[in-house]
Amino acid sequence: MVIEILSYKASILNPLFKFLVIVLYAIGTWFFYRAWRKYGGNLKIIAGALMCGGIAACIGASARFLGDYLVQFKWMESTGAIIFALISIFVAWLVYRKFSEIAVAFGLKEEK
Repeated sequence: MVIEILSYKASILNPLFKFLVIVLYAIGTWFFYRAWRKYGGNLKIIAGALMCGGIAACIGASARFLGDYLVQFKWMESTGAIIFALISIFVAWLVYRKFSEIAVAFGLKEEK
């Protein structure tokens, strides 16, 4: 016997948590957008890539939410997650390549 609040199909928590994930991704994307507008150079490049990843995450999370009600959106969930993962790898590569310049920008290392 399953407690109703913990039931995947019957509980109100399922759609609420999925909606909360969308909102949290949107808030994070908004901060990346603000950083993209505010900073230049390498930080702008990284913030732009993170913003694209946040948009992909919002699309994937929205498709997950809609997939419960409209089956034709189920495939978008996986596609959004794959795009988000690829962008995350790209951002990690950017940060790795620019780490020395970023350390100077944050005052962690003196410029040569």
